Amino acid sequence: MRTLATQVRLRRLIRTFAEVVDRLLAEPSERLLATSGVSRLQVLAEGVRDAWDGEAAAGRPEGALTRYVEQSLHTAELAIAGLGQAGADLELLRADFESAALPLEVFLRGLDAAPALQRSA
Repeated sequence: MRTLATQVRLRRLIRTFAEVVDRLLAEPSERLLATSGVSRLQVLAEGVRDAWDGEAAAGRPEGALTRYVEQSLHTAELAIAGLGQAGADLELLRADFESAALPLEVFLRGLDAAPALQRSA
């Protein structure tokens, strides 16, 4: 199954999330920064979901694989939404986001490699 488009968008989301959290930690009183950062992250997350939907339709992964990706994306989206709340624990949200997004990135790479492994077996 090909997941390159999803991987590229997910990496961009991961990088941007880290940048937004770092800026919010550096300037905690800047609410406008939080609002614009959350908006940008939501657009990027939607792009990841759209890419996954397209690649999943073409590759038809098993139900358990689809559920894992959907749950990971949902957790990441919740962490993104939490950044916009006043008094949010940014380090906790970072940990939640990373615990969903980073393993998902590795998982998607594995899905890309699976057909090559099957051919060599």
